[in-house]
Amino acid sequence: MYRKNCHKCHRASFSSAEYGKWLYPICGEDITVQKALVSLKMERINTPHRMVNEGSMDFDND
Repeated sequence: MYRKNCHKCHRASFSSAEYGKWLYPICGEDITVQKALVSLKMERINTPHRMVNEGSMDFDND
């Protein structure tokens, strides 16, 4: 899995292909010329992480 960051809206875009035309689907920015980074771990961006603890939902804002 590869990742590029959109310089227009500052969000991440993921793809299984490292090469080829790459348009960011939200704002339409062409990020083809940017270097693709290997995405080792997928994490949510700017959202609290949910943790299940003994049947209840807690939010971990580390």
